[in-house]
Amino acid sequence: MQPPAVLPSSIVVPDIILRISSYLWYYCQNAVNAIPGSHFVVDYVKRSHQHDPYRTIVEVFLIIYGIVYFLRKPRKQGFQDGPKLSNKEVEALLDEWQPEPLANDASKVEWRTQKIAVVQSSTSSSHVDVVRDDGKERFTSVLNCSSYNFLQLSAEPSVAKVAKDTVRRYGVGACGPAGFYGNQDVHTHLEYDLARFFGTENAVLYGQDFCIAASVIPAFTKRGDVIVADNRCSVAIQNALQLSRSTVYYFEHNDMEALEELLQQLQERELKDSLPVLPRKFIVTEGLFHNLGDIPPLPKLVELKHRYKYRLLVDETFSLGVLGSTGRGITEYFNMPRKESVDITVGSLATALGSSGGFALGDNVMSLHQRIGSHAYTFSASLPSFAVTTASEVLKLLEKDRTTVERLHIISQKLHNFFVGDKELKSYIDILSDKDSSVLHLTLKEDIRNEFFGYTEDSLFDEMSAMHNKYLSEKYVENYEVEEKFLQQIVDIALVEFGVLISRNTFVLKHETLPITPGLKICCGAKMNDQELSLVCESVKTAILKTLKV
Repeated sequence: MQPPAVLPSSIVVPDIILRISSYLWYYCQNAVNAIPGSHFVVDYVKRSHQHDPYRTIVEVFLIIYGIVYFLRKPRKQGFQDGPKLSNKEVEALLDEWQPEPLANDASKVEWRTQKIAVVQSSTSSSHVDVVRDDGKERFTSVLNCSSYNFLQLSAEPSVAKVAKDTVRRYGVGACGPAGFYGNQDVHTHLEYDLARFFGTENAVLYGQDFCIAASVIPAFTKRGDVIVADNRCSVAIQNALQLSRSTVYYFEHNDMEALEELLQQLQERELKDSLPVLPRKFIVTEGLFHNLGDIPPLPKLVELKHRYKYRLLVDETFSLGVLGSTGRGITEYFNMPRKESVDITVGSLATALGSSGGFALGDNVMSLHQRIGSHAYTFSASLPSFAVTTASEVLKLLEKDRTTVERLHIISQKLHNFFVGDKELKSYIDILSDKDSSVLHLTLKEDIRNEFFGYTEDSLFDEMSAMHNKYLSEKYVENYEVEEKFLQQIVDIALVEFGVLISRNTFVLKHETLPITPGLKICCGAKMNDQELSLVCESVKTAILKTLKV
């Protein structure tokens, strides 16, 4: 049968379908009209359909979807099957599990807080009055060898006058963060002074020195970036590396061969993986190590960072104001220009400069990015104005006269030479710090530690790592605690019998993720005379030998 040449103009609809549709429409219309206010909805649909028919289709679809969504039964969420463990493995995990108490037992470490020396007043640039154990112990006019105010220039009359004048003019505090009326003209002047003194394009001030690294490093890194750090960095840098979310690799302390080997491996891996986006890459170290007092080989670090295309960040909290002929830090110590050798420098105003807060040094681009993306700069309150002006005054004194820095170098080297050359102490202690470090770090020899306390540095780190893997909120190592009490006895003898205040190299184990070395710290001051230096040397030596009962 041949199809018609012309299609019919209309399609015949069966009569039964028309009747059913008419009845449905009639009853639906009556049902809608029975609803109060339904005529408003009908008028809206008519006008909407007249102007935009497609909108009606979309709205009808959404209404139907909503009805179906709310009326359907919720589907049960299935659980993914975890690893299937044998009964033996389950029992092993249960045996390893250690429940933590609701409240930690503070009695084991209560002695630490009782031995904290609190300075009550200062009788001179080097002597202070201190109390311990909530005032139960009082010591007057003791020689302060536990202060990081190495240059002691903050006690100069000109600095004190600047502080008083600033308080009268600006008050005693900042009203907010740097970008919200916290910074004043004196803050900008100090940033210019810091950049000029240390030889960089710009500087950025921070209200707290401990949080600078934890703000600067995350501001320039993200997930997927690469950071190569020394494995004896301070806890401030450890926190910064954790917050950076980057992939962190550690190299052996000041071992440039190990660093070069690691950088070579990372370069080969990067070429092999053919990453679509090149990661940011940083080498992180310290100018004068907080926990050891030694100095990294900066020329070799700069050579490696140029060869493998890394940026170099150096924490100079303890080296600025100390190293170099004029106190300009590790770059001056090695006669290298800071602009070409170090990309980002982190420093503190609370150590050699004797003020408060800290700063970051670098080029203009780096500084501008920090003012926008660094959390501690954006959200933390600015420094008080008097802390800023006193730091500027100290920088002026350093520029005028370098004798203070030279005197600090002489005292540091004399202190170092005494303990290194003493034949009686040589069998019991090691000197970790460099001769140019203003903090002398002493520690027991490894065989003495093992003989007296039954552990080594490696075993201590292994035990700390095991606790860290178990996510324990508090870490307590009995052998380490016994050695800490032993070292505190040395501190007590020096303080009680000789009036010399030194300190232990204190650590908070739950925050430490890298190897640590228990020991003693003796801080130098530029205004310490030869008689006071001799008293420090003899008193600490006597305290060590007396505690060892030699």
